[in-house]
Amino acid sequence: MGAETVEATIESLVADVYVSHAGLAGRAAELVRRAEAAGDRRHADLGRLVIAELHSRGGRVAEGVRQAREVLAATDDRIVVAHAHAVIAGGLWRIGDNADAVRHAYPANRMLVDGDPPVLRVDHAIILALQVNDQRIGGISHGEFRAAQQLADDAGVPALILANLNNWAWCSYTHGDLQSAAALVRRMQEHSVATGEPLNASCADTVARILLETGRSAEATAVIEQAVASAQPTDSDAIPAALITLADIQRRDGNIGTALRTLEECRRMAARDHLPDVDALALRMIAGCHAELGDFRAAYQEMVDFHEAWTLRRSERSEVVARVAHAQYAVDEAQRTTERFREMAERDALTGLWNRRRSDAHLAAALATPAAPNPPAAPTPRDAVAAPRDAGTTPRDAGARSGDPGAAPRDAGARASDAVARASDAGPGMEVPAGPRGAVSVALLDLDHFKLINDTFSHAVGDVVLRRVAAILAEAGGHAGRHGGEEFILILDVERAEAARRCEALRAAIHAHAWDSVAAGLRVTASIGLAVLRPGDDAYSVVRRADENLYAAKRAGRNRLVAE
Repeated sequence: MGAETVEATIESLVADVYVSHAGLAGRAAELVRRAEAAGDRRHADLGRLVIAELHSRGGRVAEGVRQAREVLAATDDRIVVAHAHAVIAGGLWRIGDNADAVRHAYPANRMLVDGDPPVLRVDHAIILALQVNDQRIGGISHGEFRAAQQLADDAGVPALILANLNNWAWCSYTHGDLQSAAALVRRMQEHSVATGEPLNASCADTVARILLETGRSAEATAVIEQAVASAQPTDSDAIPAALITLADIQRRDGNIGTALRTLEECRRMAARDHLPDVDALALRMIAGCHAELGDFRAAYQEMVDFHEAWTLRRSERSEVVARVAHAQYAVDEAQRTTERFREMAERDALTGLWNRRRSDAHLAAALATPAAPNPPAAPTPRDAVAAPRDAGTTPRDAGARSGDPGAAPRDAGARASDAVARASDAGPGMEVPAGPRGAVSVALLDLDHFKLINDTFSHAVGDVVLRRVAAILAEAGGHAGRHGGEEFILILDVERAEAARRCEALRAAIHAHAWDSVAAGLRVTASIGLAVLRPGDDAYSVVRRADENLYAAKRAGRNRLVAE
């Protein structure tokens, strides 16, 4: 399955949610299977979200929201994140949690931009417009609906055009703007005829209700009877809700007995599909019908039943909200646990700084981010920052030791090669800058004569030294990591001059630290090599230059900074 085919498939699935659910779950499951086989996680997750949406619309809201939250917790793909928010918003809205639903609908709409799948953009705009207006106090806000309609018209998908017009018309009606609702219903009917796209059950219910309220009872009857007989439901309550509208038409026409039979059929469907909201509304209408027949005893009993059903429904709705909240807590806790273990795996156990794998991933993220326009001028030639006169007070050099770039030079490119290799498989912990890349400076810091410190004062003292240097390094800003042994890395998003200033301050702070408090006679200094990211650099080249500058600092007498 090619990329274009997969994109078309997911857009078709999302659009068809508004048309018919027949066979949709199977198609979504097949997309998940194929996408997983191809290593395409984005479309596998989008397929899972279609299945979650079908659960929510099919009356299994808690399950649908739970699945969507699991997808959201496991991804950092912007489009998947946006669509997960949209599915969660729809589920929360269906259980009456409008405030939380809108909090998900806003990012779902805002995270998508020009160039993203048009059907997803329309879907998210439709969800936001409905949820902003459904429980709105005061008049309707048409702006969100207009924005969604523009996107729907541009996408040219008839089902989505009808879906937004339907929500717009219904919200206009419930806010008392019957004139706007009638105009929108005319647009729905005209569009359905022009495109051949039939009205689904929910759309037909809206059209019939507005026709009834504008005095066109016969047309309303024809529309709703056709919907009950053959329209496709896209929500579990669509047909029962249409039956309530049909019963209201029958009651207003004086056919009370027929209306009662329609309402009993509605209650049977509500009981079968577990729709207590619809059942309670049917009970209230049945009470009204009995009252119109003069059977006030029966009317009273139906109102008692309605009150009990409505009270029970409020309790059940609260239970569903609680189940959804519990599922959210479980997902959040699992995510927190995962992130905690991930951070533990990326932290150096001794110093608490980031380990080398995380540092390599951070540098790879910086390199992967496009450079900002007008990059800074090329760096000036290397210059050495002179060491202070009291430098070199550590114990006498015992000669070359493993990891100390002293007399015997090492391969400066070896560490850079490792960085490239590690960056290539950096995982979810990889930090991605939010905007275009600015200046990036990389400093390598190595403690001078550290082996001699271990040999003279003990490894326990050496560990204390590493932890204290790490604490000083962490205050320099930027990304601080332990690169291995007594070597540290500092990645700064600043220009060369500021990076050199910070590194020199870091060197001075290490030199001036009260090391006597650790062990009498202990002195600790550090050599630092600084490189600035240049156009065309990769992880290998910038780390190699920092390493070369570190060697130069060692050769020049240690306890100094060499910056290019």
